[in-house]
Amino acid sequence: MLSLLNDTVHHYLGHLKVINQISRDVQQKINTAMENEYLIQMFTLGESLTYYLSAISSNNIMLARLRNNAEKLGLSAVQAEYLDDIVIESNQCYRQAEIYSSILSGLMDARGTLVNNNMNVLMKNLTIINVVFLPLNLIASIGGMSEYSTMTQGMNIYLSFGIFALAMVAIGWLTTLFLRRWPSFHGNPRRS
Repeated sequence: MLSLLNDTVHHYLGHLKVINQISRDVQQKINTAMENEYLIQMFTLGESLTYYLSAISSNNIMLARLRNNAEKLGLSAVQAEYLDDIVIESNQCYRQAEIYSSILSGLMDARGTLVNNNMNVLMKNLTIINVVFLPLNLIASIGGMSEYSTMTQGMNIYLSFGIFALAMVAIGWLTTLFLRRWPSFHGNPRRS
């Protein structure tokens, strides 16, 4: 029975080594990709470590009971020492699983933050591109308005589009003033 318990502890240690290797492989894949697939694999590994922690903890409780009742069970001194060695290895296995779990949890948080940061940088770059092309789009829209050309048919084209551009600047300036005066748009009340 003690040999079976020892094999169980070593079996858990073998699984922890495999989980550690898989987490390293997934980390390397996350470093080069932005997909959620690898983050999901890390979450799955973290969940499996939770089950391992629970199982190893249950084994530790059972081993502690065996050690406390070694005399009642009629274990010899050699068997009691062997049981003590198994308890020590099982405790080390539990600590190792805890360390892997905390490291994996921290890595998942860090990777999630990195993915969010990469997404923010991407959105910033897209916003810059949008800001660059927005005025060009506005100029093309103004130049292509057949209704405005029809309304200002008798006027000089430079004068009519100049007045229109001034009106747009004035509306933009008034909107800016309006947004700066009203504190509800900023989220905090204005202090006098």
